[in-house]
Amino acid sequence: RLQDLRNYAKEKRDEEKRQHQNELDSMENYYKDQFSLLAEAISQERQELKAREKFQAQTLHKVKRELRSKMEKEIQQLQNMITQNDDDAFFRELEAERFRARLQLASLQYGRNPFSGQIS
Repeated sequence: RLQDLRNYAKEKRDEEKRQHQNELDSMENYYKDQFSLLAEAISQERQELKAREKFQAQTLHKVKRELRSKMEKEIQQLQNMITQNDDDAFFRELEAERFRARLQLASLQYGRNPFSGQIS
């Protein structure tokens, strides 16, 4: 009878030990799975972050290129306008000089001082 009690107690302890070990194994597997899921989520987030950074860099490069092109066109237009205005002023001045020369010539032919308004 004492031997039976000892065997029964040993079986109970072994059963409790197995049950405890199963609980530990279950917890270990649960946390391994959780860490694995977390590592996968972090990896995916890193990939998405890299993709966003790459897209932003490409977009920034495109915007810079477009802005540079726009500025170059505007500068070219301004330079053309300045050149045109300079040319216009030059030709107006040239025309005025020619007109003064004609006026002077005509005044000399008619005996008047073109700048005094009097007959000489």
